[in-house]
Parts: sequence; C-alpha cells; structure tokens
Amino acid sequence: MAFVSLGAVYAQKTAALSDEQVKERLRFLENTLHSGQLRAKTWWYGWISAYSAGAVVQGVLSKSHWNDTKIDNGQTVRDRGFAEDMLVGGATLAVGVAGLLIDPFLPAYAPNRLRSMQENTPEERRTKLLKTEELLRQCARREKEGRGWRTHLLNIGVNAAAGIVTVAAFHRPWSDGLVTFTTGEAVSLLTIFTQPRRAVRDLNDYEARYLGNHAAYIAEPSDRRWTFGLYPGGITLRLQF
Repeated sequence: MAFVSLGAVYAQKTAALSDEQVKERLRFLENTLHSGQLRAKTWWYGWISAYSAGAVVQGVLSKSHWNDTKIDNGQTVRDRGFAEDMLVGGATLAVGVAGLLIDPFLPAYAPNRLRSMQENTPEERRTKLLKTEELLRQCARREKEGRGWRTHLLNIGVNAAAGIVTVAAFHRPWSDGLVTFTTGEAVSLLTIFTQPRRAVRDLNDYEARYLGNHAAYIAEPSDRRWTFGLYPGGITLRLQF
C-alpha cells in the first residue's frame, strides 16, 4: 500500500507540471541513466568475463594435473592437491557467473529501455517521465541490494560450501578448507565493493532537486570494510562501518 500511495503522489505531482518542466526532468533522468551506463556495463560484463575465464582456466588446470604424482617416503603416490583446488575454485567461479546472469545488473542496460518510450505529445512525455523515474528507482534498488546483507550471506554460503567440499570430499586438512573459503570470500568482497552505486546518488539528487525530498528515498549504502584474520585454531571475520 505504501508503494501504491507513493506512486499515486508522484503521478499527481507530474500531472501538475508544465510541459517544459516535464522535458527538463526527462533530460536530467536520461542524462543520468546514460552517464552511469558505461561503468555499470564495465563492472557487470567485466566480472562475468573474469569469472568465466577463471572457471575455464581452473577447470583445464584441474584436468591436466589430476594424475600428478609425488615421491613420499620413497614411494610414488597421487598428488591431487593442486588439481582439487583448481576444481573447487573453478566450480565456485562458475556459480558466480550464474549469479550475475540470474540477477542482471539493471543499470548496465536500463537506458536501452528508454528507446521504446514515445515522447511526441505532452501526455506521452508525462507517461515517459513516470516510467523513467521508476526506472531510476529500480536501478538504485538493484545497486543497494547488490551491496546488501543478502548478497553477503549468499557469497559466504557459497564460499563456505567450497571450503567444506575441500575438507570433506577430498579429505584435506581444515586449514586447506579455510584457505579456500578465505580466497573465495576475498574475490566476492572485491566484486561487491567495486560495484557502482551511482544510481543511488543520482536518485537522491533527483528527488532533492525536483521532488523536495531531502530525506533520501533510498539511503546511499555506507562504506563497509571486511577484514580477515587467521590465528592458530580459527579465523576472525570483522565488518567495520
């Protein structure tokens, strides 16, 4: 109900605008969405490419080193530690690719939706303004979710599963599983904290400038920093605000 009421309020405000005011707001929104698209596409396609390449390379390395051997007490034995690490790492990166594809980064392609919106008449421009405002809100919401707790918990779950597989399936020491988890989590955090968040700031600016909403509709994500620490018998994980 809150979202419906909010949408109705914005629609009423838009209906009271002159055509010149509508055009001005549309220019602001279109410039905003297009200006943020390049960095958004670079982040999204860049990480898809990096994860995909890493998954393929580690898969190939795992296969090529699966039958490695070493000398242990004068006997030749299997040495699959490296191959197992590559297999688990490649699988984890493949899950990362799937996550990026299942939940696309909207700011990377949102401006393309503007092309199908007509603006030949004042009424069409008002309709486009409402849709474009909502599109910016969706972009801001996607950015916020990308840095939110759900994303952190999903990544921790995937990386913890990779560590457990390393220990349980391959009968490796717990320290190897911890290294697997820590390495995967470091990559996950790098992905999260390099994600653009321009749409959140642009939405705040738009609402403050044109809607008189100085209390942000969607609060800008605060800077957070995760730190890891290893000590005999365990690991520390700290989140600093």
